[in-house]
Amino acid sequence: MKKHPSLVGIACIASSALFLAACGGSSSGENDASGETLRVWFPGNLAEEIELLEDTLIPEFEEKHEINVQVEFVDWGDLATRLSTAFAGGTAPDIFGHGNAAAAQYAANDRVISLDGYLSEMADEDVSDLIFLDEGQVDDEQIIMPLRGFGHLLAYRTDLFEEVGLDPEKPPTDWESLRSAAEALTVREGGKITRAGLVMSTDDQTSMSQAFSNFFFQAGGEFISADGGSVDWDSQAGHDALEFLTNLYVGDDAVSNGIGEKISNSGGQHPLVTERAAMAFIDEATLKTIYEQSPEVAESIKVASPISGTEPAAFGGAGNGLFISSDSDLQDEAWEFIKFLVEPESTKAYVETVGGIPARASLAEDPDLSSVPYIKPYMDAAEYFRGNPNIKEWTEIRDILGGHIEAAIRGTESPSDALEKSAADANAVLSE
Repeated sequence: MKKHPSLVGIACIASSALFLAACGGSSSGENDASGETLRVWFPGNLAEEIELLEDTLIPEFEEKHEINVQVEFVDWGDLATRLSTAFAGGTAPDIFGHGNAAAAQYAANDRVISLDGYLSEMADEDVSDLIFLDEGQVDDEQIIMPLRGFGHLLAYRTDLFEEVGLDPEKPPTDWESLRSAAEALTVREGGKITRAGLVMSTDDQTSMSQAFSNFFFQAGGEFISADGGSVDWDSQAGHDALEFLTNLYVGDDAVSNGIGEKISNSGGQHPLVTERAAMAFIDEATLKTIYEQSPEVAESIKVASPISGTEPAAFGGAGNGLFISSDSDLQDEAWEFIKFLVEPESTKAYVETVGGIPARASLAEDPDLSSVPYIKPYMDAAEYFRGNPNIKEWTEIRDILGGHIEAAIRGTESPSDALEKSAADANAVLSE
């Protein structure tokens, strides 16, 4: 199993590309001496990202390079359809952002170019500073530049730990202590859970598969076989992980609830804030919204190191990334833009503005970032984050897995049946 090196020793391009993410809208073009316009699409509409790009980073880039940059933010739900239409009509942007899960599919359809040639022109020390670079590769070619890192770690309420006699300085470290703490923290009234000991986001098939992934990786599992020809979750690691996950939700001694609830980026309405839960697996962006919207509660929240089954691990790794379109006539300019956005100063500004794990390893010990409570724990855990495989069928088989994971935690399908059926359906997809 491949792990990331520690954050202090690796990569940066990813993070900076995220700065592209921050950019929303189009620039005025006052510095456009060549008459060319670099078109960029990025998913999402976060106000802080848009402001950073439009007011700071885009103008700075345009001042250094005689080219206009026009950035449009596209809603995540519309992104795939709009990209398909644009490619079919010959109007695709020069650069577009997406999740890593889309990399293999776009590469297979020749929609994007390999970035290997551009990377070879960078200084070795610059490339070695890129922590999530390897996660942007498809068949050993760099296809997507990860924008930043993310991860799912256990956050918990220290005051609620104290309330039930648990030591907030000794959070759970393994499955046994996690289950024990969750049981102690769970509150029931009339057989109904009114405060869950532990929750996680389970609002769709993607989040269902991610909830499983945390425990599957901790059990030492790998999603795809070594030869790439089949899925490998109907295994001992898969069974151990799903049994543990299912037992959190099913039965009279359940400690989790909220199946179907989205808790990511829920801020002041997060179950940790409202005390509907005492512990939760959350990403750094969600923790950031809690700090922004409920700072008084955030003071009582701590983040634990990755939990261990047979080994410490957590779902995470590279976040969104940037592609250069194969249709673009401005591929060199597109690369210059991405390279600019991954410079240390830009990367730091972006993470300070929107949160996340800086993709540039050299920023791990930056005093400003290390003092941010919703960034530091995730930087410290970077080497333990593991993500999805970059194969073109992944989104389809992920949804198959997620559907059966939901059936298992709802108690309508046994863990064994869920893994066996999902593996059979996924392998059928892989064999097509």
